[in-house]
Amino acid sequence: MRHTILLFVFIGISLCVVAQQKKMDSLETLLTNHKELDTIQLNLLHTLAKNYSDIDPKKGLEYANRQLALATTLNLKDKISEAFINKANNYLTMSQDSLALKCFYTAYDIDVSINDSDGQGVTLYGIASIYQNRGDYHNAIEHYQKSYKIFESLNSHTKMAAVLNAIGICQMYLSDYQRALETYLKSLKIYEINEMSESTEAAICLGNIGLIYNRMGKNLKLGIQYHERALKIHKANGNKFNEANTISNMANAYDDLKQPEKAIELQQQAYILFEEVGSKRGMANALTNIGIAYTKIDYNKTLEHLKRTLPIYEEIDDKYGQTIVLQYLGEALLNLPETKNNLLESENYLRRGIAISRDAGYLQAESDMNNLFAELYTKKKDYKNAYSYKIEAVKLHDSIMSQENLEQITRLEEQYKYEKKEADIKIQYEKEQALAQAEIERQKLIKTGYVLGGSLLLVFIGIGVFFYKRRRDAIDKQHEAEYKATVAETELKALRAQMNPHFIFNSLNSIGDYISKNDTSKAKTYLSKFAKIMRQTLEHSNENEISLEEDLNLLENYMQMENQRLGGKLTYSINVDQHIDKEAVLVPPMILQPFVENSIWHGISKKEGSGSISITIKKENNMLLCIVEDDGSGIQEDENTLMNQKKSLGQNITQKRIEIINKNKNTKGNVTVQNKANGQGVKVEVRLPLEMAF
Repeated sequence: MRHTILLFVFIGISLCVVAQQKKMDSLETLLTNHKELDTIQLNLLHTLAKNYSDIDPKKGLEYANRQLALATTLNLKDKISEAFINKANNYLTMSQDSLALKCFYTAYDIDVSINDSDGQGVTLYGIASIYQNRGDYHNAIEHYQKSYKIFESLNSHTKMAAVLNAIGICQMYLSDYQRALETYLKSLKIYEINEMSESTEAAICLGNIGLIYNRMGKNLKLGIQYHERALKIHKANGNKFNEANTISNMANAYDDLKQPEKAIELQQQAYILFEEVGSKRGMANALTNIGIAYTKIDYNKTLEHLKRTLPIYEEIDDKYGQTIVLQYLGEALLNLPETKNNLLESENYLRRGIAISRDAGYLQAESDMNNLFAELYTKKKDYKNAYSYKIEAVKLHDSIMSQENLEQITRLEEQYKYEKKEADIKIQYEKEQALAQAEIERQKLIKTGYVLGGSLLLVFIGIGVFFYKRRRDAIDKQHEAEYKATVAETELKALRAQMNPHFIFNSLNSIGDYISKNDTSKAKTYLSKFAKIMRQTLEHSNENEISLEEDLNLLENYMQMENQRLGGKLTYSINVDQHIDKEAVLVPPMILQPFVENSIWHGISKKEGSGSISITIKKENNMLLCIVEDDGSGIQEDENTLMNQKKSLGQNITQKRIEIINKNKNTKGNVTVQNKANGQGVKVEVRLPLEMAF
C-alpha cells in the first residue's frame, strides 16, 4: 500500500463562528467606527482574531495582540486567557508550534487560577494538538481525553465532538482504523443531532472518514466521495485552510488510483492555498505528496522534492512527516540505477525512518520499510536478512489489516447508515405528529365535536399510513444494508483466500531450504519471485477490479514459482484473443488462480513426467470467456462426488464472487468444471461480464 502524508484537520474548539471574508470586512468596519476602549471593542477583536486564524493568521495574530493589550488594561483575566488562546491558534496555522505551546500553557495557568473549567478544557485541547502535530500521538490522546472529561461534565456536546474528531485522527495515524472510524462516527452523530450537518465541523469529520479509506487503500472511490462532500462545505464557508487539506487528501486518493498526474495537479492547488494562509506544515506536506506521486513517473524528481521537505519537518519537529520522507527517499534511491553509493544512502535513510517509526508506533510505515529492506538486501545478495525483513513486514501488515478489523469497519459503516436513516424517520415522524396535534387543537376551537371527531380519524389514518410506509422503507433499507455487509464480507474472504496459507508456508519453507543448502542462485530467484507476487497481491487486494493484463502477469508469476518448486516439469501458455485489449478489459483480481492451483496440485503433480496448462481468453457475445485446461490425471469417477463435497476454499469463494457480480450487474456469469473429452486432464470455463476501463 502506498503511504502518503494524509493531512488531518483539527476542529478548533475556540472557533464557533464560520470564517467568511465578507463577515470579516463588516466586523472590521464596526471596529474602526467604535473608538471606546471597552468590552464591545474587546469582543470585536476576539471575533476577528479567532476567525482570521484559518484564512490569514498573520492578520489574526495582530488582532490577538490588540485583544491581549485591551484585556490587560481592563484587568479581565478570562479575556486575557481568550487572547492567549487566539494567539496560539494563529501560531498553529503558521506552524510555529513552540510559540503556540507557550501561549496555551499561559492560558491554562490563568484558567486554573480563576477556576474556569471550560477554559481548561480548551487549553488542554490546544496542548494536545501540538503533540499531535509532532507525531506524539499517545501523549496527544492522553491530553485529549482529559479535555473530553471536562466538556462531558459541562454537557458541552459540540466541544465533545471536536475532541472525538481529534482523538480519531491520532488513532488513525497509529493504524487503529476500526477504533478511529468508530470515534469519527460518534463525533459526526453529535453534529447531526445538533442540526450542524452542513457546518465546517461536520465537514471535517466527513473528510477524516475519507482518510480512513485512503489509509487502508480500501474503496478509494468512496473515500473521494467523502472528500468531495467535505470540500463543498468548506468552499461554501470560505475556509481556505480546510479546503487545502481536503484537496491534498483527494490528491492522495487519486495517486493510489494510479493517476499521478491528477494527484500532482491537485497537490499544486493545495500548495497555493497553504501558501496564501501561511501554513509552513501544509506547504511541506503538499510538496512531500508531489514527490511521492513522482515515484510513478521520475524518481529523480522524487528526490528533488523530498530533500526540500525533510529539513522543514525536522525544524517543526514533525516525526511522522520525517518518517514518510525518509521512507520514500530510501525507496527512490533503491529504484535508481544500482550503485554502491545509492544502496548505502538508501540504507541510511531507511534505518533513520524505521527507528522513528518503531519508537512512535507507526506500524504501517514500519511494515513498508521492512519490505524495502527486503528488496535492499536481495540486491546486496544477503538473502538471509532479506528473508527476515520480509517475514517481519508480513507480520506487521497482517496485524494492521486483519480480517476481523476489516469486517468490523464494514459493519460500523453499514450500522451508521442504517441508524441515521432510522433517526431521520423518527425525527420526521415526530415533526409531523406535532403538526398534526397542533392542527387538532386548532380545530377544537372552531368546529363541532362531530367535525372534530372526523378530523381526528382522518389525521390518525394519515399518520398510520405515513408510519407504515416509513417503517416499510426502513425494513427495505435494513435488508439492503445486510446485503451490502454480505457482499463486503465475501469480498474480504476472497482477498484472504487469494494467497492461501499453505502456498505461503510452502514458499517460505522452500526459501529456507535453499538458504540452508547454500544454493544462493535458486534462493535469489525464488525469493525475488515470491516478493514480487506478494507485493502484487497486496497492491491489488483492496481493488474490486484490475486490468486483464495485470491479472495475467500475476498469474504467470505464480506459475513460474510453482514450476520451480516442481523441478521444471510444468509448461504453460496464455492465449488472448487479438480483438481483446488487455489493458482496457477489467476483471476481478486473482479470479483464475484457484483453478490453476488445482490443475497443478491435483493434476500435473500427480502425473508421471511433465505436464502443461493452457489459458485462453476470448469474447463470447457480451461476456469474457476464460478457459483453463490441463493434461493432468483428471477427475476420477470414484472421486467425483468427494470433490464436489470438498471444493477448495478458493473455488467456493470464486463462485460466490461471480454470484455477487451477477446480482449487482444483472449478468449471467458462471463456472463449469469437467473432464476433457479425451479423458486426459480437466477443463474449466469461467464466464464474466465484459467490463471496460473506458
